[in-house]
Amino acid sequence: MTYEFYKVLHLVSIILLFSGLVGLLTIQMSGGSALGRVKSLVYISHGVGWLLLLVSGFGLAARLGLTTGLPGWVYSKLVIWLLLGLAITVIRRKGVKGLPVYIGLMVLFSAAAFLAVTKPL
Repeated sequence: MTYEFYKVLHLVSIILLFSGLVGLLTIQMSGGSALGRVKSLVYISHGVGWLLLLVSGFGLAARLGLTTGLPGWVYSKLVIWLLLGLAITVIRRKGVKGLPVYIGLMVLFSAAAFLAVTKPL
């Protein structure tokens, strides 16, 4: 598959992951509970986005020629990926605190974007 395919898949995955996390955060902040279809939509969006993000990320790394030894920025993005996977649990437990959790998500997404654009390590 082409670099462009993996790039588009990666961006769509980010949107899915972000919408799942922010959707659950919005529900938690409003004092409601995720029930039925809403709960399914939020969790499926997060899970599918999270999995496709990993697959498309490694596809992009392969297309960049990073097949023998990954640079530090890739490992940093893997740590961020794991933290974003755990973020749904944090939101379920601490989501009523809202703003600090939202800022934490923005820091993680911003750090991932910085690493992807600059590839510093």
